[in-house]
Formats: sequence, C-alpha cells, structure tokens
Amino acid sequence: MRLSTIRITLFTFILSLVVLWVINLQNQQGHPKQEALTPQEVYNWQSFQSTIWEISRHQPEQKTTIQTQTWQYSDASKLSQFTQPKITLVTPNNITLIQSQTGQTLNNEAIELSKNVTITQYSPNDQNSKNTTPSIILSTQNITYNATLSELISRDTITLTQENSVTTGVGLYGNLQTGSFQLMSNVQTIYQPRHP
Repeated sequence: MRLSTIRITLFTFILSLVVLWVINLQNQQGHPKQEALTPQEVYNWQSFQSTIWEISRHQPEQKTTIQTQTWQYSDASKLSQFTQPKITLVTPNNITLIQSQTGQTLNNEAIELSKNVTITQYSPNDQNSKNTTPSIILSTQNITYNATLSELISRDTITLTQENSVTTGVGLYGNLQTGSFQLMSNVQTIYQPRHP
C-alpha cells in the first residue's frame, strides 16, 4: 500500500510539472513579447477648426491669420502640434499664404511645417486692384518659419515658381519682408520668356 501511495504522489508531481511546462510553452508562443511603448504626448488642451487673428497696434495694415484643422498643446513640453495649418500674412505690399499638412512649434517660437508645404505670395499692382495671379509659389516638404524675423529656412529640395521661371535647389534661406530667397546648392533654373 505504501508503494502505491508513493507512485500516485510521484505520478501527480510529474503530471503537474508536465502541465506547467505545457502552459509556459503556450504562453511564450501565444503571446509575443511586447515592445516597449513610447509614451504619448499628453495635451493640456486642443481645438478643432480654429482660427486666430493678430493685428499689430503699431501697423494696423499688417494682419496675420492662422487656421488649423486640429491644434494640440502641452504645458509640460511647451509643444504645439497642428494639422492642416494655413497662415495668411497681409502687408501693404503683398499677401502671403503658407500651407502644409502638419506643423509644430516649441516654446511658441519658429513654426516647423512639414508635408507638402506651399508658400504663395501675391503682389497687387496698385492699391485699387486685386491681383489673383501669384507672383511667387514656393514648394517643399519641410520648412521652418520664424514669424518674428519673417524668415524661412529649409534643408530640403525647393521649387520656386515665378512668372517666367521655375528654379529648383536644395536648402533655402528666405525673408518674406524683403522678398529675397537664396537657394543653397544644386540650383537649376528654367526660364520661359514671355511672348508679346
């Protein structure tokens, strides 16, 4: 009788080990290792379909409008992220429209725009006429816009279309106030003279 009790105990112990081994094997195969998740940014506020206007006290003829599909802001990182930004700058000399698919700004400084960035500038011929033909169209994938200095900086490929020419290059420094644009390298221009 003692031998059968030892056999049953031993058999139960071995069976338990086999069951634990099978369960462990199934857990390892059935549940792949989870990759470390990156923590997502926590936003303190967000807005949808928003428009912001800025009118200078000292120069009321200068106006800035920022429109976005979504705008999210984090107090902890001072990071603003937005989709479908559209910035309109109105001055006495021209109207500039800056658009992209996404954008972000850190500490409310320069705005980094990305994905299909287009900058279109209209220069009215005189005060009474509204020119609907753009004088400059600039397109790229990534650009940084500093509103305080009116500067544009990019390291990507740039296409600059003007009335009679299309210029491409890599890297850009531009100033929207002065209307000067400097392409840094690999500059190529196709000139199309106007026919009378």
